[in-house]
Amino acid sequence: MQAAVAVISGLIANGPTAGQGAVLADALSDSDPATLTVVLLTGLVLLGLISLAAVGAGAVMRRRAHSATAENQRLNALMDGLDEGILVCSGMQVVAANECLCRLLAIPSDAIRDMTISTFMPSADAIDRLLSDKDVTIETVVQTSNGTSITVEASARTIDYGGVDRRLVEIRDIRERKRTEERASFLAHHDPLTALPNREVLKQRLQEAITQARASGGRCAVIWIDLDRFKEINDVYGHFVGDRILHSVAEKLRFELPVNTLIARLGGDEFVVLYEELQDAEEARLAGQHLRRLLNRPISLGDFTTTVGASLGVAVFPEDADNGEELLKNADLALYQAKAEGRGKCRHFTDTLAKERARRAALSESLRRAIENGEVQAYFQPLLSARDQTINGFEALGRWHHPEFGPIAPFEFVKLAEENGHIGALTDAMIRQAIAAAQNWPSHVRVSVNVSPVQINSELVDQVREVIRTSGFDPRRLELEVTEDVLIKDFNQTASMFARLRGLGVQLAMDDFGAGYTSLGNLRRLNFDRIKVDRIFTADLPNHRRSAAIVRSLLVLARELELAVTVEGVETAEQFAFLRNEGCDEVQGFYFSPPKPFSAFADLAGLQLGPPVQTEAPAPARAALIDLTDIRKRVV
Repeated sequence: MQAAVAVISGLIANGPTAGQGAVLADALSDSDPATLTVVLLTGLVLLGLISLAAVGAGAVMRRRAHSATAENQRLNALMDGLDEGILVCSGMQVVAANECLCRLLAIPSDAIRDMTISTFMPSADAIDRLLSDKDVTIETVVQTSNGTSITVEASARTIDYGGVDRRLVEIRDIRERKRTEERASFLAHHDPLTALPNREVLKQRLQEAITQARASGGRCAVIWIDLDRFKEINDVYGHFVGDRILHSVAEKLRFELPVNTLIARLGGDEFVVLYEELQDAEEARLAGQHLRRLLNRPISLGDFTTTVGASLGVAVFPEDADNGEELLKNADLALYQAKAEGRGKCRHFTDTLAKERARRAALSESLRRAIENGEVQAYFQPLLSARDQTINGFEALGRWHHPEFGPIAPFEFVKLAEENGHIGALTDAMIRQAIAAAQNWPSHVRVSVNVSPVQINSELVDQVREVIRTSGFDPRRLELEVTEDVLIKDFNQTASMFARLRGLGVQLAMDDFGAGYTSLGNLRRLNFDRIKVDRIFTADLPNHRRSAAIVRSLLVLARELELAVTVEGVETAEQFAFLRNEGCDEVQGFYFSPPKPFSAFADLAGLQLGPPVQTEAPAPARAALIDLTDIRKRVV
């Protein structure tokens, strides 16, 4: 019986064979009915157990399959909720893809599962890296169904997907990020207003041009451009018009110059043009003249047309410098010389300019110390009544005698002070010296001090208030002169500062009247006490008919506006006689006295200067310089 049971177990476990059937038949042939019954019952039990095991195994497998499907469905739902493309791959074959990726590629979700990844990712190298067994992140390109290429960032890793290892690829659209990066890179190397290259690009290209010129024995040149009237137009019409002018100039240069010519904007109204592969310095000279003519043409802004004009400075490698930094400095120095000579000039660098640059650097370095040490001294020029030549006051004029360079022209050191931030200290020194001198003068004699337009701010008001407080000086005897340039600054700020100065009791005079851009409305609204007629109108009196008409009209205008008038630059008896006969209030000039040190006017008491008054135009006479050494004897 045992043999029969063993055979039955084998049959159930492994399936029947011919030999096992014969063995079973032999085992059962000699068995009694009871044994046969037991064997059959054992077989039936074993078959039942096997069936139960098979049913259980099937149920487990079905549960596992259902669980994997549910897990995949949950993963797919999670993928669809993400805002970046997700792809699951089995080798090259796409197993799953979320809605975001389908939208990006413009491929239906049911269609993408029949594709391979190479259908929409053309780079074989990118695919190999993404489908490797490593975690990777790369930048590549995918193509949409309509052929559009999209730059993406793709990251891949291995995941368990339905119990099987699959590659999950995350695909992010980085077009906007790339545009932002490109924009940032562009702005790092270009001017945002004109889209021209900036200083950094200029330096790099200039170095490359010099290297090329040195190797070939050729030349390169830089031309530094400064727009002459830009500040004036920008202040009068506002920044919107100023920006349009800068953009128009940039477009004009792009259109007129060769394509490979570098045009850079350095900021403000300054541009630099780099000319490469020149044969000689003459080419640079001709290029400068061409640019000067080009930039002096009218600019049309649609609603109005204006002429800005330009001054230019030229420097050539290797004649003027042996490196880029020095070449730019020398072009800038040539530009400075062009501007000093007047508008619309083009000047080339010379050794003389190099010496002048060294001189200016030395002056700039020593100016601050000179102001602090009292080396910039106030000289005084009389302001006289045109009627009887009595002294009404004095104008304080700064004079600086440099220990190495000798006398420095006022316009030069004042400009240096403005450029280097020393103008406040210079103005304060002049006001203090002027008041100290005027303390010893008669109470009706005023003192006048020039103020730079860049100084019309709260600092000036505080300076004047403090000097008046500490000195006890009558503020009505202090007159501050400003040029017409102040009228093209921020009018509201200027008006506010003027009101505060007048609140202190000081007088205000417009200097060099008629030579700038005066608006008569602003002249009235700013409440000047006096105008000083510029010397350019005096020089041709009395014989120049138009100059005479202008001066006569200005005198009438001042009377109508109830403004006092001082005419500057009187150098001859004829000029003085004309002004007196026309009813001029006050005169000033070398005909009466040049500016002199404080010691010449230490203790005045109601004095008179000048030759006897002539009521009719005299015969031609030389300009008379009055010796002031005996000034105290000439008391009215």
